[in-house]
Amino acid sequence: MSTKTPPPTVGETRILACSVIAGGAGKTQDVINLANEAAARGNKVGVADFDPQRTASHILGYQDPPDGQPTIFDVLQGNCRLEDAVVPARYRIKDGDDDSAFRQIPNLELILGTPQMADAEVNLGLDPAGVLWLQNVLDEQMPEGRWDILFFDCGPTLGILLLSIAMINPEVIGCVADEFKYIIGLQDLEETLEKGAKKFRRFGFKTEVQHILATNIPLNADGEIRRSAGAVADDAIKAIRSNPDWSEKLLPIIRRKQRFKDTIVQQKPLRYLDPRNEALDDIAAVADALHIPRRNSTRKR
Repeated sequence: MSTKTPPPTVGETRILACSVIAGGAGKTQDVINLANEAAARGNKVGVADFDPQRTASHILGYQDPPDGQPTIFDVLQGNCRLEDAVVPARYRIKDGDDDSAFRQIPNLELILGTPQMADAEVNLGLDPAGVLWLQNVLDEQMPEGRWDILFFDCGPTLGILLLSIAMINPEVIGCVADEFKYIIGLQDLEETLEKGAKKFRRFGFKTEVQHILATNIPLNADGEIRRSAGAVADDAIKAIRSNPDWSEKLLPIIRRKQRFKDTIVQQKPLRYLDPRNEALDDIAAVADALHIPRRNSTRKR
């Protein structure tokens, strides 16, 4: 099990970046549910939505950016400061689009995503210092004491945006699911970070995959993989466990649950949609393996 936990990355803020190359691995669900677990433990938590699909923003109460509300893309373009793109995370409690249709989630904020992030590769590629974009933003604009933990929901690409995120040396969580394409994607992610380390070593680039998180795996009541319900998933996990470079990085497995899909439709993280769901125990186990602390549960911003 993964136990390696470096010191906080930026100031006193710990940054965990969830990445995957092939879609459908449950990356965004991992981000949302881990962020909610960390916030429920009394940590001040932020979620930065770098994925153009912006599913994290949708689940956390924002199908589209409100009129005039800056997003992470506006920060990238230099049109606003990081703090301007932060909104309170929330979940839906009734129909409608106004604020009364949502309830804020304690201790959790969102750096708002947008489909415009699909253009991030071009924008950063045109800037000679594009790979240093995020590092410069965090060095100059990170609100002091605002967050204990920041979760990054990275897009499914291996381009300059990923390298810009990796440049700040976050803890990278490689996300996999129940097919071998995710094993290949994990290899591609590692190779990309290795190339980045060689190319940008003089800038302090040393990021590697530190944790591996498997989601959507059929488990029985004892937490063991049900091969009858997913032989490919069983083989994929065995491939990870048999790899000496990966086995110690593997976090507790998150079991397959239909309710994960419902969180997107209903705009409710699993904690609020189905608070007795077994998968929440898996998520708590992952948070424990990541050494996410349990602080005063009544802590406020």
